Amino acid sequence: MSHTSGELERRPESAPAPYLQAQRTGDIAKVIDWPEFVAWARGRGVALAGLILIAAQLIWKAVFLSHYSFWQDDFHFLELARQHSFTWSYLTYIGAGHLTPGDYAIFWLVVRASPYNWTLATGITIVLLAAAGVAALRLLRTLFGDRPAILVLLAIYLLTPLTVPDIRWWSSGLESLPLQIATFMALNAQVHYVRTKRFRHAIAATAWLVFGLVFFEKAVALPLLLLAVTSAFLMEGPWLRSIGRSLLAFWREWVLQVVVVAGYVVVLFVSLRTSSTQPGTPGSAGGVTSFMFKLVTDTFVPGAIGGPWQWLPSADSEYAYSAPPSALVWLSLIVAAIVVAASIWHRRYAWRAWVILAGWLVGADMMPVLLGRISELGPAVLGLETRYVADAAPILAICVGLAFWPVTEQPDLVRRHAVVPGAGQFGRMIASGLVGAFIIGSVWSVQAFQTDTSGLPVQIFLANARAALAEVPAGTVIVDQPVPGALMTGLFGSFTSDSSVLDVLGPLAHPAGVRWTTQPSGTIDHLMVFGADGRLHEASIWGKASVPQRGCQAVRHGRAVVRFIAPTWRTTGVLRVPYLAAASVNGQDVTVRYGSSSQQLTLKAGLHDAYFPERGSAISVTFSGAAMSGMCVGSIGAGVIVPSASGTVIPTAF
Repeated sequence: MSHTSGELERRPESAPAPYLQAQRTGDIAKVIDWPEFVAWARGRGVALAGLILIAAQLIWKAVFLSHYSFWQDDFHFLELARQHSFTWSYLTYIGAGHLTPGDYAIFWLVVRASPYNWTLATGITIVLLAAAGVAALRLLRTLFGDRPAILVLLAIYLLTPLTVPDIRWWSSGLESLPLQIATFMALNAQVHYVRTKRFRHAIAATAWLVFGLVFFEKAVALPLLLLAVTSAFLMEGPWLRSIGRSLLAFWREWVLQVVVVAGYVVVLFVSLRTSSTQPGTPGSAGGVTSFMFKLVTDTFVPGAIGGPWQWLPSADSEYAYSAPPSALVWLSLIVAAIVVAASIWHRRYAWRAWVILAGWLVGADMMPVLLGRISELGPAVLGLETRYVADAAPILAICVGLAFWPVTEQPDLVRRHAVVPGAGQFGRMIASGLVGAFIIGSVWSVQAFQTDTSGLPVQIFLANARAALAEVPAGTVIVDQPVPGALMTGLFGSFTSDSSVLDVLGPLAHPAGVRWTTQPSGTIDHLMVFGADGRLHEASIWGKASVPQRGCQAVRHGRAVVRFIAPTWRTTGVLRVPYLAAASVNGQDVTVRYGSSSQQLTLKAGLHDAYFPERGSAISVTFSGAAMSGMCVGSIGAGVIVPSASGTVIPTAF
């Protein structure tokens, strides 16, 4: 029995459920015209494929990031955020040569929302990665249209291992990813400005320049990049002449961007007064050459084709440096030379793209290091640091596209050569092989990095430290020592102390009745210290012990001498004296002499431990005073404080 649409509309609400379900299904079928939807999707296949590629990359990198945690500068910046209000002086603080107010703003918000929450930090990184991926896809479509080849360029950007160590280090990723977004979006606005001459696009390009500068000073190179691409590929004629024409045709935009960059540079130089790293000379010609050579041959070029395939772990295995095998270094250089030569043979202006890429590597990636820190860390290490070229990944993808494909609305300047039968098919086979090798190499390189590094020690330390501070009894004294190197190195000075790192946790870092000390002094029972595992251990002395003795020490004329088995170390930092005092001498003082140092100890009745800050070597400890008649000294230790292998541990579960 059939029904008209009018009859369906008049169907009572009490109609049977199967009937109503059939009606709803029919309505959905009418709303979604599947043939039309398929046609719509087919017309946007490249864009949809690009979004799928971006989504897959996000899942891959989210899994990668789950193996890590905060590290080095992350702790330093989180500590600063905890200690400061949201002020201009805080946002423009420069610790090691970088003016990054955008990063500081994010750190400030994260500390107050959920300190040491790696899931939150990873979420922020994933959002930035998604934004960068979408920005890359948008620019590639603007430059080259919806040709399937842009998926290769997008894959180069999304999959290159050059960016992986960068995002593993959260503070580094917060610098680089916004710059990458700004690069894509500013250039996209620039292309629209050149094509439409509408000044609002120039304003948009400048706004993205500001966005990049807020997060990374390398963004000062963006105007030069915009000028280079505009003159080389968005205008016709000899390049030098096109540069002049670009400057004249779009002078208002360049003036606007020069004003922005000049203002930023002024703020940068004013703020450098707080920086531990000041601009300087690059150093010797040999060091400069070594750094530049290694950064190109051992880091950037291998990374551009899916390398470096193997890594050199740092001392704490939390990080790794590019360390490609020599044979693969040569192979990558040969492949790069072939790609460059093929593009120049095929397209008239392809060489301009490689000049732009080289210019970015030198101006944006090499010069800041040469002027800032090469004298501190040395060229051998810095040349293997992929973080310095992570921001070149967008430039690489863009320049590969400019070298091989025409920009939409621009003439297709293909060189005319004699037709060789089968050459086109052979070229496509070679290109497909290179893309496949790049993808396989990238996955291999990222997995190798993950195998050679680990964030587990940091995760364990932070989890146990939280639990320890929540369980520690009132009245406990904790020795404030540097955190393990897996978290921070000594380069950060006082910021590496347990109390500073854990202060980010807020009130939890200062339990009621618990005291931190850098130099324990006086009678302190059950002195505690954090171990490398983040748990609180009873303190022990690593150094020299006194000669074993039976019973109490001999006291003559109110004086006793306790000798060490061997002279104590010159690096001795603390003296530990276990003692038993009778009730009759409670509150009385005893003089304790170690070497040329003399200190007073006020006795407490019962069995206790006393600590004295000391320096230098000695062969004995002398005790004197009337109270010695009621005091018995145990085994003395002189050296440095370390976690005890026995005794109380908080938390007990591990």
